[in-house]
Amino acid sequence: MIGIFNKTEITVHLAQEYLDFPMVSRSLARRILSNIDKFKVVFLDFANIETIGQGFADEIFRVFKNKHPEISVIPLNTNEEIDFMIKRATNTKF
Repeated sequence: MIGIFNKTEITVHLAQEYLDFPMVSRSLARRILSNIDKFKVVFLDFANIETIGQGFADEIFRVFKNKHPEISVIPLNTNEEIDFMIKRATNTKF
């Protein structure tokens, strides 16, 4: 039964509330992504998040993706500001 639990969703605003800090730094991105290497698909739900920092976006959408190309990181419920930071990190469009 390998692969049954291969997806997860991270609710970013809950992480932000728990960490009590805006999602701007690489270190916060690494904390959010800790232990997700067990999954193949990771949904990042950005509902109720107004903005993310360039380092945060770069760590998730470029650095992590380059280290783990077998894992899909899919952003959900983004706004224009978050989309801009993700595009800037990946140089792609969603």
